[in-house]
Formats: sequence, structure tokens, C-alpha cells
Amino acid sequence: QKNNDNRDDDDGNGNNNSNNKNNVQLYHKKTSSKEDKGDNNGEEEEKRYKRTVTVAQAVQNWREILPDALAIIPLTASAGGKDVGVVALRTLLMGGPDVPAAFRDLGRPLDGMFKDKGVMFLSNEEARGIIPYGPPLYDEDTLTDRSERFFASEIIRATLFCKLGKELPYCCEVIIDEFREPKPQDKRKLTRIMATICVERESQKGIVVGKGGVKIKDVGVEARKQLEEFLQEKVHLKLNVKVDKNWRRDESKLKAYGYLKK
Repeated sequence: QKNNDNRDDDDGNGNNNSNNKNNVQLYHKKTSSKEDKGDNNGEEEEKRYKRTVTVAQAVQNWREILPDALAIIPLTASAGGKDVGVVALRTLLMGGPDVPAAFRDLGRPLDGMFKDKGVMFLSNEEARGIIPYGPPLYDEDTLTDRSERFFASEIIRATLFCKLGKELPYCCEVIIDEFREPKPQDKRKLTRIMATICVERESQKGIVVGKGGVKIKDVGVEARKQLEEFLQEKVHLKLNVKVDKNWRRDESKLKAYGYLKK
């Protein structure tokens, strides 16, 4: 599968092909030694020739180079993920869900598109046949590789966005200081979470806390409800707000907060 990307280049005869969207550029390269030119400094790569061809000709050329390829798919990556060729390639490599429909959207097959003559599209079974088998990376019941502490932090931060709206200082970071799950012997099943909301300036702290602590209280109430729904048990949530000046410019803080690898 190759990307037939449209380029505004000269065809070698002084003609510009910027308006011909069915043309692609093929570059044939060879490696020649500088010793042939009396220079002993190694090898250099040079273009042998360049010519403009149509998409149909390009498919034929690639079929000659890759005679056993299951499909040669014409596509334009610069058109984005919705390009019919990109969709067909992605669907093929994913093994579905509807490979035949994705190929039908390409229109009438060009000569050489498929390995066998007379083929109009590929089936889901053929697509799955090229996907290599491998062991599962996670167990079937594994929903995520992130911890509950991470999701608690994200839920609190999302609540800040919703409750403060345009007032929100977008440099807010939520650190989970304590995440204590109930023990089997506890009569009352209660998860205790203590979190700190970090801002960069005192003025931002006032925005998050609000007059008389109203804002932070609203954030805490709503975040607790969402945490209880997520964890499926009662939650005691305590929020603190502190100023961590210019933490976004501190490499050690960025590592500690998980933005950079340690």
C-alpha cells in the first residue's frame, strides 16, 4: 500500500501539473560512488529520473514492484483521515468492520489494484488473514492500565473545568495525596481521598476557593458524587488548594506530576 500524494511539480518538460489531481510523482533513485567522479569521500544518493504518471499508471507500476501484494490502494494522506483511500487502508489493516464497503467507496477498481484479476473488493476474512496473531497484551477484564488514583485526579480536575468555567486558571494541577480504600474488616465501606489543587499565583487560589470557600465546596460536592459513581462505593473527599509558583516551568515538578518521564 502506497500513498499517491499529489504534488505541484514540473513534469520534466516544463509543464506544471498543479491542476491535475490524478497525477503523482514517482522518484527513481540510485546510489553511485563518488569514486567514479574522482572523489574518495564515500557514496552519495542521486535521482536517476523523475516523471509524472496518472494514478492508474502508478498502481500498475507498484503492482510490478509488489506482484504478491494483496492490494495496491491509491490514497491521499494530505486529505486527512476521511480520505476514501485512507479509510480503506485503515479498515483493511483493522480487519473490518466492513472491508468490502470501504473498497467499494474507492469506485471501480483500477487494473493492478488487486492481486487476482476480476476481483472487485476484499472480504473481511481476507483482511483478517493478513493480521498476525499474537498474545493479548492485557486480560479480557482489564479496562485500563491507569490506576484509580489517576482517575480520581482527572475527575476532580474535570469538575474544576465544569464548575469554574471561564474563571478557571488552566494551570491547575490535582495531586492525590492520599487514597485509602476500605479494609475487609471495616464495617463502613468508605474510600478516603485527600487531594491538593495546585495553582501558580495567589490570585488564582482565590478564584478556585471562592468567597467564603463556596467554589471549592461546590467542586468537592460534585467531584465526590462522580467519584462514588466511578468507584461504586462511598467516598470521603477532602480538597486543599496551594500555590506552587511557576510549577509548569520547573522540570522536577513536571516529572513529579507525571508530565515528563523520570
